[in-house]
Amino acid sequence: MRKDTRKDTPPAQEESKPAVGAPYISRRGFVTVAGSALSLTALGYVAREARAATLNPDLTMAATSNPESAYPDWFPSWDRIVDLAKKEGQVQVSAWGGPEVKVHYNKLVKAFEKTYGIKTDYTHGDWFSAQQQVLGDVQNNVAEGKIDVIFLWGKPFSNLLQGNGVWEVPMLDLLPNARKIAYRPELGRFVHDMVPTYGAFVPHVNWQNCYVYDKSKYQRSDMPDDVLGVLDWAKAHKGEFTYCDFNKGGSGHTFGMMLIYGLTGGYSKYAFRPYDEQLPEQDWGPLWDFLNELEEYCYQPGTYPQGNSAVAQLFSAGEISFCPNWDAVMSQQVKQGFLDPDRLGMYIPKPGIFSPLDGFTIPVNAPNKAAALLFLDHITSVESQMSVVSEVGSYPAVTEAWDASPQEVRDEPWHPEKDLRAWRDLGTVGARHGEYMFRMMQDWIDKVARS
Repeated sequence: MRKDTRKDTPPAQEESKPAVGAPYISRRGFVTVAGSALSLTALGYVAREARAATLNPDLTMAATSNPESAYPDWFPSWDRIVDLAKKEGQVQVSAWGGPEVKVHYNKLVKAFEKTYGIKTDYTHGDWFSAQQQVLGDVQNNVAEGKIDVIFLWGKPFSNLLQGNGVWEVPMLDLLPNARKIAYRPELGRFVHDMVPTYGAFVPHVNWQNCYVYDKSKYQRSDMPDDVLGVLDWAKAHKGEFTYCDFNKGGSGHTFGMMLIYGLTGGYSKYAFRPYDEQLPEQDWGPLWDFLNELEEYCYQPGTYPQGNSAVAQLFSAGEISFCPNWDAVMSQQVKQGFLDPDRLGMYIPKPGIFSPLDGFTIPVNAPNKAAALLFLDHITSVESQMSVVSEVGSYPAVTEAWDASPQEVRDEPWHPEKDLRAWRDLGTVGARHGEYMFRMMQDWIDKVARS
């Protein structure tokens, strides 16, 4: 008969000692326990707060808490995690983005401090530098790093994961508010830019790349319905289209990723598949042919705007009439008074422009892991997520936050999909492939920009 291991598990210990007998589960199955004042940190993984779930038609879950008696001594409930977070008393957050994103996170940080009394240091910087700081500390065996929560897109998340820099805990299963994130694989719960997340990534903002056109010159019916239709349109309207340098702005390389899907074998050839370094050499000829032909008809052929904002400024100035760009970037052009909103037309072509839900992870050597979890739960609340819609100008990770936003906010021209719930649940939703996209960004320099 199998022995009941729970009888051999030591009782709850003082907070200065790790729960050595507690079960340890991680993606790679490491069996180690690091001494720490935080039992959650010492465990490396604890199962999610047990709840009786009600499944909703929109693939989210409503839940009620189990009674406290359901928890063994070694298993911290969410209330216990909150208590531990307050004892840690601080959290270091690193993120990046445009000015509107900085405003957004500064507000979330202040609200978090006010709610929980936890000192929050926020650094608004460069994703690459933050990623390298974590990886450098890991390589140098620094037990406690300087970042508790880090904002990432797919490729740096992949770098961090493969460099042993991610705390491999299915944190989405721990956060009560994360149950409001839909169970769609591409929406960040299971993969981020096709990089498996193992639950160790918390999506926060759904930047949506769109086709942007000048409504004072063209009607929607004048614009291409299909992603690939941009070439024929550019031929008919020479000099009125452009996209940004693939290495200077995500609106450019996200557009490029859709061209890869459309020209080199379709979405299913890449989706949920590991990176094959031979595939770009073998199959991407049509992509480079398309982009080199398109260049001839672009605004100032051979010169590519250096970033999303540079493209947006050309549009606002009337230099171009058509481009791919982010919802948040175009919203700022209107809010800052550079662009008449009556000129701004935005739409998502068929089959779509698959855009990321960028978000956060917790570094493996984060010194304040409980506070990090609490911060991530805070910014995943409906109230916090509503700020993504109003302040950032993008779609929230939590669909309910869209429904709760004022109608006049949802009606803004930079929000082309008005029924977010139907679009996510029934519409065409896909994801970029971070590894292939990064390869495309590198190859684009020689095969297009310098050719």
